[in-house]
Amino acid sequence: MHANGPIGLFDSGVGGLTVARALAKALPRESLLYFGDTEHLPYGDKSPEAIRGFSLKIARHLVDQGAKAIVIACNSASAVAFDHLQAHLNVPIFNVIDPVIAAIEASGSKNIAVWGTRATIDSGIYSQRIAAVLPQAIIHAMATPLLAPVIEASPLDEALVDATIKFYMANQVPVDHMVLACTHYPLVADQISAKLNATTTMLNVPSIVATAIASDLKGMGLLSNQSDATMRCAVSDYTESFEAIAAKFMGKGVQLTEERIWD
Repeated sequence: MHANGPIGLFDSGVGGLTVARALAKALPRESLLYFGDTEHLPYGDKSPEAIRGFSLKIARHLVDQGAKAIVIACNSASAVAFDHLQAHLNVPIFNVIDPVIAAIEASGSKNIAVWGTRATIDSGIYSQRIAAVLPQAIIHAMATPLLAPVIEASPLDEALVDATIKFYMANQVPVDHMVLACTHYPLVADQISAKLNATTTMLNVPSIVATAIASDLKGMGLLSNQSDATMRCAVSDYTESFEAIAAKFMGKGVQLTEERIWD
């Protein structure tokens, strides 16, 4: 590992770009390597075994390209593959769940909603870990499996996204805090927030995760001192929707390549 090496991030598609953008803002000297596994999206309806296999192959691919650390920028993969990657790789591995649990604990919330993919919600990881730090909290965990594919397929179609959010909001009770437990969802956080009760606070998950990673990398002595940081995005299967949202969120200068690591 070299401190000036890039940070590798991966997700099944565009969702992890929310974490990448927050990291770029928090750590402007860090180069980022992002991999979207568009060939296998969404991860939320895959088996834990499949997700672990995808995650390890992608992480190894990023390490081979010089990544000094790996960020699992996907809640489904964070829930089932974090320990697997730690056991098989010799670079620091970060997930998007630990920092959020710490933020929830600090909030002292008593009534919490969690929206996520079926894989994340079925794993029980949020409900179990929130209950462990806030035993008195009431947790409303809801699988929202249509939302990530809609965002991925039509990231700029606000009407379609809005209709999907309304569908799930019909079953949402008033809460103190809302956790978007899928990295795709912050892409449409404004649309979700507009339909929440005025007293509900939505956690800024990408910012929470980026702040925690920045602190950990500093503690490990792995912060970069370079002045020419770069951001490179790769996908396992090129899609126009990925390119559109990457340009919208990360800027026109982002390099997007197709890397067929499954061939």
